[in-house]
Amino acid sequence: MKQDERGYVLILVLVTMAALAVLSLAAIQVNLATNKQTNLRVDETQLDTDVKGVLDVLVADLRATFPLHDANVVQPYMENEQLFQSKVETVLKQDTLYAGTRQSGDNDIRYSITRSTADQANAPFTTVLTLTATGTTKAKPEQPMQTSSYSQEVYVTALPSFLYYVLGSDDTLTVNGPPKIEGNLFAGTRLSLERDAKYQLKDQINTLNNSASSRFYLDGRIDLGNGATCDGCETPNYFTNSTTPGVNHEPEIGPVESSFSNFNYDYSVVQYVNRFMGSLADIPYNSNPADEIFAKSNITRTNEPFIEQIYRPVNSNKPELLKTNLIDQGKLDAITGMQIVRLHPEAIANYTGKDGISIVISKSIASKTTPLLLDGDVTIDSLNEITISRPLIINGDLTIRGKVAFNTTVYALGDTYIDGADLLPATAGGNDSSLVLLSKGKILLNRINEFQNTSSTLQAFMYSASTEPTRLYAVGSIINMKGGLYSKGPLEVNTFRGTFKSLPEQANKQASFAPGNVDAYAEVDKSRLVMEYNEGVFRQITTLPVTNQLQLFVGQQLKQ
Repeated sequence: MKQDERGYVLILVLVTMAALAVLSLAAIQVNLATNKQTNLRVDETQLDTDVKGVLDVLVADLRATFPLHDANVVQPYMENEQLFQSKVETVLKQDTLYAGTRQSGDNDIRYSITRSTADQANAPFTTVLTLTATGTTKAKPEQPMQTSSYSQEVYVTALPSFLYYVLGSDDTLTVNGPPKIEGNLFAGTRLSLERDAKYQLKDQINTLNNSASSRFYLDGRIDLGNGATCDGCETPNYFTNSTTPGVNHEPEIGPVESSFSNFNYDYSVVQYVNRFMGSLADIPYNSNPADEIFAKSNITRTNEPFIEQIYRPVNSNKPELLKTNLIDQGKLDAITGMQIVRLHPEAIANYTGKDGISIVISKSIASKTTPLLLDGDVTIDSLNEITISRPLIINGDLTIRGKVAFNTTVYALGDTYIDGADLLPATAGGNDSSLVLLSKGKILLNRINEFQNTSSTLQAFMYSASTEPTRLYAVGSIINMKGGLYSKGPLEVNTFRGTFKSLPEQANKQASFAPGNVDAYAEVDKSRLVMEYNEGVFRQITTLPVTNQLQLFVGQQLKQ
C-alpha cells in the first residue's frame, strides 16, 4: 500500500513538474515576444527620429545656401531669374544616401530634393521644393526590416515680407484706438498701444477718447522683430477676437517665425524693369533707379499718347491743335512694349493750371504684363469707375481720386496721395485682384468718408519706403481696407470707434469733435478702421514685386 502511495506521489510530482515546465516555456516565449516587440518599437521610434532629423539638416542646408545678408547686397543669383533657377538646380538631389551624423548606426537614410507639383514657373524668384527622406533599419536576426518615410515642403521666395501682413513697420508701430483687424501685425523695433486716438486740425494735435470698455479686435498674431518690445500688450481687457461685447482674448505675441527680410526698394524697381529689357543692357543695381531708368537707359521714349485739343497757346491769339496732359486711352493701349511716356513740350509750355502739371489718366488701361514708365507726376482721376490692369512705374508723385479698380503693381518714386478715392478689385466682388502700391516717399490717405457713418473700400497693399513717420487717421474718416499698410519708417495709426452727428457743411471742423456731437461705442461694428488681410493678392503672382533676399517658409513634416 505504501508502495502504491509512493507511486501516486511520484506521478503527481512528475505531472506538476511537467506543468511547471510548460508554464515556464510559455512565459519564456511571451517574454521573448514582448522583448521583440519592445525592440521593434524602439527601432521604429529611433528610425522616425533619424528620418526627421535628416529633414532638419536639409532645411538648415537650404538656409545656408540662401542666407539672409546685408540689405544692400545683391547676390549673383538674384541678378535675374535665369541665375536664380540655376542656383536652385544646384540643390536638387535624387535618392541620395545621407552620410552625415544625424542618424544612428543602425539605420540607412536616403533623401531627395525635388521641385514640388505646387511650383509655379511664372512666379518671379520663387520655387517650391519637396524634401523627402526614407530610412530603413539594417538587417538583424529574427527581426523584419523596417521603413519610415517623411516629406516636407519648403517655399523659397523673394516676395517681400510686407505682403504677409495687414499692418506693420520696420520701425515702431503705434496703434492709438481700437480698430477691427483680421490678419497679422509686425513691429520691427517697438509696438505701442493706447486706447484713445489722436487727430490733427491744422497744426494742433488733439485727443479723442474712446469708450473705456472698447477692445482692440484682432483675429491674427503679432510678430516682433529681434529685440522688439510691446508697450500696452499686457493691459487687461484690451484685446478681443469676438464681436460679442466684453469677450477677452490674448493674441499670440512673439518673435517672427519665418526668416523675415526687409524690403530693398531700389533693387525691386530695377529688377522689375530688367524683366522686360530684352536685348537692351540691364539697369545696374547699385545706382539711382530714377536716373538710370528714365535718363540714362536706352528704353524707347514717346510723348505721343496724349489727347490733342484746340486751344490758344500762351502768348498767342491764334488757336492751335496742341497736345494736352490728358492720356489718350487708345494710343496708350497701342504701346505693347516697355516705353517711357513723358509730357509733350507744348503741353508743358501752355499749361495754366494752378497746381503743378501732371500726367492725367481718366480712362481704363488695358491689361498687359509689360509696365508703362511714366516720367513725371501722375494723377489718376475719373468720375466713373475705371480699371488699371497694367504695371506702372512713375518717376514722380502719384495722386489717386475717384473710383479706380486695380489688378497690378504700381511703383511711385515720389510721394503718394490717396485723396477721397475708392480702390476696388478689378473683378466685381473678387479677392484675386488688388493694387500693390510701392511708394518711395510718404503715403497720405486723405478725406475718406469724412464724418460719415458708412464706408467705401480700399482693396490694396501699400508700402512706403520713407523713413519719415507715416500716419493714418481713421478718426473722423472711415477706412475699410482689404489688403495691408506697411512702412519702412515709423507707422502711427489713430482710430475712433463711434459715430458723429451731422452738421451743416459750413460748420467748423472742430465742432464735429465737440463732446455733444460724438458718440463713442464699445461695439466692434462701430469701428472706423477696418482692415482685412487679402491672401488673394498672390494670385496675381506675375506682377508682384520682389526684393533682393530670399525667405524660406517651411511646412510641416508629414509621414508618408
